[in-house]
Amino acid sequence: MGIEILENTLLKLLVRRGTDYDRQQLTLDSGELGYTTDTKRLFIGDGTTVGGNLVGNKYKGRVSNLTTLAPVQVGDYAYDTDNYSYFICVSGTGSLAENWLQVASNNSAGNETITVNLTAGIAVGTLSAGNFAEDALGVGVTLDSSNRITLSSTIVTNRIDQASTDAADYFTLPSKLKINKIDYTFPGGAPQKNTFLESNAAGDLQWGNPNILLTGVAPTTAALIPVGTIVPYISTAGNSYFPNGWLPCDGREVLNSDYPDLSAIITTQYGGTVSSFKVPDYTKKALYGSDDPYNSTLYQVTTGNDSVTTTSLLSATGSLFIIKAVGGVTSPTLTISKNLSARINADDITGIQFNPLSGDITIQRPTPGMCILTTPGTLSGGFQMPSGIEFAKFYVTGSGATGGNKPGGAASTVTGYISAPAGTVFTVTVGTNPTGNNTNGNQSLISKGGSNLAVSNGGRTSTGNTPLHGEGTINTGNEYVVTGHVLTGGYGSTINIDQPTTYSDGAASYWGSSPAPGAGGGGQNGTGPPKYCIGPGIVKFEWN
Repeated sequence: MGIEILENTLLKLLVRRGTDYDRQQLTLDSGELGYTTDTKRLFIGDGTTVGGNLVGNKYKGRVSNLTTLAPVQVGDYAYDTDNYSYFICVSGTGSLAENWLQVASNNSAGNETITVNLTAGIAVGTLSAGNFAEDALGVGVTLDSSNRITLSSTIVTNRIDQASTDAADYFTLPSKLKINKIDYTFPGGAPQKNTFLESNAAGDLQWGNPNILLTGVAPTTAALIPVGTIVPYISTAGNSYFPNGWLPCDGREVLNSDYPDLSAIITTQYGGTVSSFKVPDYTKKALYGSDDPYNSTLYQVTTGNDSVTTTSLLSATGSLFIIKAVGGVTSPTLTISKNLSARINADDITGIQFNPLSGDITIQRPTPGMCILTTPGTLSGGFQMPSGIEFAKFYVTGSGATGGNKPGGAASTVTGYISAPAGTVFTVTVGTNPTGNNTNGNQSLISKGGSNLAVSNGGRTSTGNTPLHGEGTINTGNEYVVTGHVLTGGYGSTINIDQPTTYSDGAASYWGSSPAPGAGGGGQNGTGPPKYCIGPGIVKFEWN
């Protein structure tokens, strides 16, 4: 029996079908089709490959986690929304991250500074102030209030080089500079010849001329004589020897670099080259006054023995003329310190630089001084280092102790030297006098900035048969303490132990017996007030 197929006959072709698991259990014949009903994929067999070969791959869509697409076929691809990239499955079923390979990225322009197109790729456009973060600029560069790049107020660098080496280019700095935390304002305009940078009465920098004495005669070798001065000079050795800084006027040629001061004055008026100049030659010549010495006329002088003829040179003798060639210190300074005082015209200039030729100068030792503090308590302005004094001696004594049936002991005395600039203030504490029987004395001390320099702990009362000394300390490691020593205070004792009504005073460490500062007080039968009134401590300063 045959089947007749007409033109309008519809045929329904069905291929082998089943689950994807079923497909993986058989081998499709060559050309045989198989369809997975669960994964909806079409495979074609080749007679040997188990499960057949996939007819086509799929785009699996946009997901944030590619592993959630499993199971997929090798070759399937998807878009990862977290990485803005396309991935393709290269192994397994896609359940693991390593099953996927990134093959493309989706790049887009964030703003006008970056452009992306198919022909030019990624290009950087115009960068504006808002495109930079401050942490990306580094040290010395910052963003201003408009987010524009600028230099920071503090630039950290070890070297600044000039961009151009052209002789006509100069490295330019502002006129106001701070160097080593000191403000400088430099003057405007270029310096003139033989001027130097000086400070005026207000402390501002200016171009000035050397200070030359208007009166008095200085030695010819003094620095106060200006460069270019010509004087006659006699030496038994002829022109072989002449003062340091002077040259003989014999027409010799010298280098500009060796004598820059003289070179700037006479230049090449008497001859020379670009790098050298000649001094004038006054050998066998007499000098006369002229307002134009470079172009002065050379006159002939006649000699003779006629005492009446005034036009004749009656007598002449030879002399070497020398010229000042090297400048020097025109304003020497002197500073008086180290326990000396100085005055100029009755004004105190101790510790201040001054010109030793500026007036009537008196140098002397300062007047000896003394400061005694006995008021109990702490005095913040206790002692101020006097002007013109570099060292001061100190004595620190606490108050003495009171006794009972035995006398109280004496405080120690700490003595030494302190050194500090004039006007330095030290805090002083004077020990308060104790009251009642068997009471220890109180501290006296010198301190600075919270650190104790010298401390006397005050006298101590005896306990039983154990005598106690008044002790003290000195901080020789402190920058203000030069040296020092602790004089230990003595302890009191009864005169006659069988006679309790008798008493004795504690031995003083420095000042003497009670009621001297620091001395201990007597006892009387162990009751009532101390026999002698105990005074407060003492702090004393001396200088010379």
